Amino acid sequence: MASSDAVIILILTILSVLTIVTDHRAGVEIRLRERFGIDRDWWVPVIAFILALGLEAIQGSAIRTAFAEKLDIIILIFSFGIMSEGLGASGFFRYLAYKIVELCKGQSRRLVLYMFTMTSAVTFFTTNDIVVLVVTPIIVEICFQAGVKNTKPLLLSQFVAANTLSMGLLIGSPTNIIVAEELAINFFEYLALMFVPAVAAFGSSFLLISRMLDISRADSRLFNYLEIQNEYTMPQEVPEPYFTRQMRDWIVIFGLFVAFVAVVTFFEASLYWCAVPSILIAIGYWMRSSEHEEPVSGAIKRLPYGVFFFGMTFFTFAEAFGQTAFVSGTLIPIIENFFVGSPVRSAVFGVLGSGVIVNIFNDLPAAALVATVFSQIEFTSDVTEIILVQASLTGLNIGTYVTQVGALAGLLWFNQIRIHRLRQRKVYPEFHDEMSFPDRSDLVRYGITHFLFTGLSVGLFLVFAWVLLSILIGPY
Repeated sequence: MASSDAVIILILTILSVLTIVTDHRAGVEIRLRERFGIDRDWWVPVIAFILALGLEAIQGSAIRTAFAEKLDIIILIFSFGIMSEGLGASGFFRYLAYKIVELCKGQSRRLVLYMFTMTSAVTFFTTNDIVVLVVTPIIVEICFQAGVKNTKPLLLSQFVAANTLSMGLLIGSPTNIIVAEELAINFFEYLALMFVPAVAAFGSSFLLISRMLDISRADSRLFNYLEIQNEYTMPQEVPEPYFTRQMRDWIVIFGLFVAFVAVVTFFEASLYWCAVPSILIAIGYWMRSSEHEEPVSGAIKRLPYGVFFFGMTFFTFAEAFGQTAFVSGTLIPIIENFFVGSPVRSAVFGVLGSGVIVNIFNDLPAAALVATVFSQIEFTSDVTEIILVQASLTGLNIGTYVTQVGALAGLLWFNQIRIHRLRQRKVYPEFHDEMSFPDRSDLVRYGITHFLFTGLSVGLFLVFAWVLLSILIGPY
């Protein structure tokens, strides 16, 4: 494919991203979103896809490859959605939210840091998409129960947490799976490679969140959008006082689903093997159980179908971009000259560069593109290769919280906030109009701050680790 095709794909990709992340919506768009849940992540990618076809920038081979190799990831995300709906319908979110609110004893700062730590731990053992779909409703419920009017510190820190420790395990994000498959990294090799960088990223993010909360309390304009009340009040009534059999059943189904994902990814099988059985089990249980007040059709209607149009369009764009002469003739030689033989550049710019690519192509297509490029680079040193892979995986994960389209999880996150905000408005009408929720501009300024601080911290940590090992065991 010609280099001009690469330019067309890049222009369409960037225009699509800019169109989706802006907050302004026309009246007809607002009505579509409120009545049918259709937002720009549905129709903007479709228009971009049609334009790319009309301009012959993408070919049939790229489309076939994208659908054959990546559609299972979209189906897996739908299975995440069914699990989240089931847990919510059981009342588990309300039950857990109250327990967390009670545990933090009315201290808002403690609540933010506790939820960040809990979300990080759950992310490490599951996936970022599961955390977004399961934990977001819990936090929205917490804010309404406790009367926390500014939800931004809680929700924004949760989204950062969901995309930080996700780099620690192979199953933490589909991004990790894509890179590992291309570079032939197995489950245990991945753990040895990324566990320490993941812990370093978590530590730096925790430190930054703590400092941002302190600064916002000092009447500083720098982080005034994160200002949160010092204390919150406990709800007068316990919204969900008992742990029910229905909650137990959905937790068991959810646990089986996580186990399916772990086993399937360990054996490098298609994700259909865990996604399809999980969907069938969840729908079957919902239909057979008499305890659900809402039919399963309501849950199916609320699934994030926009992820399909967005994800498959950008998977196709990344596949087509990787086939262009620009990548093989220009991009790969530039990367080889810049990174090969320089652990310092690999560590620092590997994180920052992959984070930028994520916000152009989205994390999963970006991971496929990065892995394809790396598989074609001739490394002269194992050290440089290892550091560059570590840095790139770090950037591919933490770069996802800079914009809404950095990851499919970003689309899911905003969708979950919208759905559960509307639900809670019916239960707590006295709070809703006073509450403030994050918008896309909040995510960008919060995400950029975290990305730069955490990215540089991890990059410099990798350099420090390389220097320390070189001193202890000699050049390697």
